[in-house]
Amino acid sequence: MNVLKKILLMILVVVVPGLVGAFIFSPYGSHEGFAYKMVKHTVEINVPADSVYKYLGNSAHAHDWSVFVDHISPLNADSFPDGAPGSRRRCFQQADEKGTQWDELVTIVEPGKRRQLTIYNLKDFSMQAENLATEQLYSAPAPGKCTLTFTMFFLDGKSTTWDEMKTYIGAFKVKNIFAKNMNNIKRITEEKYGKRG
Repeated sequence: MNVLKKILLMILVVVVPGLVGAFIFSPYGSHEGFAYKMVKHTVEINVPADSVYKYLGNSAHAHDWSVFVDHISPLNADSFPDGAPGSRRRCFQQADEKGTQWDELVTIVEPGKRRQLTIYNLKDFSMQAENLATEQLYSAPAPGKCTLTFTMFFLDGKSTTWDEMKTYIGAFKVKNIFAKNMNNIKRITEEKYGKRG
């Protein structure tokens, strides 16, 4: 009985406050200008928004900028150009295409401004949720500059309580991946498209 009491005490003293803290400080939540909860990260890039938009629309570039994806393979390029509405692609975390992978469908495209993708067919994730979507948002705060924002959210705000709870916790990893990926995108696009001397 003493062992059980110690386990319960540990849960009350360590696990419960840890979970409460994760919910309070989670990057998943409300953000100004949006009517729904999301994970959000923004970076300023010294390149025109159209150039960054075109660069991210090419799935072959993911290998260069993503810290989480080894490569992305378009699935229906014969019917829909890569990055266009209706295009589907498969994301592989490993070069041998085993292990973690998922599919994306490009659902909304506003050239130079916005690209929305729904996420489905998740495989080999330690934690996952249904009805997820992500967006790339582009704006031009000044000539030759781009504000790039990545978001992840539940499509149409539809989620289960369990998926919401998992997202509060998983958001820390998502935000970290967004930050690293976007720093790579900034570096690569500024080197590729930035003003020379």
